[in-house]
Amino acid sequence: MSLIFFKNFLVLTIFERNEKKIKKEVPIFYLQIKKLYYKNRGMQCMKIIEIEGIGEKYAKILEKAGIANVEDLIPLKWNEIKDLAAKTEISLKLVEKWQDQAELMIINGVGPEYSEVLNRIGIDSTRELAYRNPKNTLEKIVEFDKEQPDVIRKIPGVKEIEKWINEAKSMIGEKKAKITVKTTPVIDIEGIGDKYSKTLVDMGFSLVENLVGLDKGGIKDLAAKSKISEKLIDKWAEHADLMRIGGVGPEYAEVLNEIGIDSVKEFAQRNPKNTLDRIMKLDEEKPDIFRRAPSLGMVEEWIEEAKKIK
Repeated sequence: MSLIFFKNFLVLTIFERNEKKIKKEVPIFYLQIKKLYYKNRGMQCMKIIEIEGIGEKYAKILEKAGIANVEDLIPLKWNEIKDLAAKTEISLKLVEKWQDQAELMIINGVGPEYSEVLNRIGIDSTRELAYRNPKNTLEKIVEFDKEQPDVIRKIPGVKEIEKWINEAKSMIGEKKAKITVKTTPVIDIEGIGDKYSKTLVDMGFSLVENLVGLDKGGIKDLAAKSKISEKLIDKWAEHADLMRIGGVGPEYAEVLNEIGIDSVKEFAQRNPKNTLDRIMKLDEEKPDIFRRAPSLGMVEEWIEEAKKIK
């Protein structure tokens, strides 16, 4: 291992674990380190307008909000995406969609051209790509090329598409590893916000992990000391419990809670297809809770993991 490689690896690891602190305390180096981080992930600082569907109007709005490049959009967490949507007055579903497309673009070999093609055949996120079959995906690309021959410069091979799919799986795995109750700040739980999170942190509940396993007595005690309602704390504790499942995170914890799943133990008993059907029904009733329903494969994985956790 070369000294330069080791130094870069060390810098990138520190950045990944302490991004907010670096941004606050050493802003002069923040962007340089950030660019190095994404360059090493295969990203070449693409302009935000290169994302399919953004256009000049939205690009200008996003640039004013500090999102000038694709690299600025990708790291945003669920709460930050919601804040950006509110700040720019762009619909939450659009902002989430663009973030998904941005992640596709940084897959080695995909870029703006093939991300647009993948979008056209119904693949608009890494999680969508991760569950696809290389051969079937190629067939859809070839079919699309026949219908619109001026979009694709060169049709990729099966091996190349297989590499894209494997990288998408790897990216999802990295995300799952990062979303853990042991490292996720309590403010990331849906509905807590700045005000409640400050109160909870002052009470010693700084991480999602601190809310996991709170029984009725613990909830009542915390409610009395914090002046926060028992109902709210109980709901947050349920979200925290569900977030122990890899890939669920704050967004889907809220979704699962909305359809009556309030714990990992409860989730482990559910049928994947019935659960997905209920999620789809919720989306019809409350379309702004989440941008995209999970795939059946994702729900199956969650339930299998819930069975192991309980």
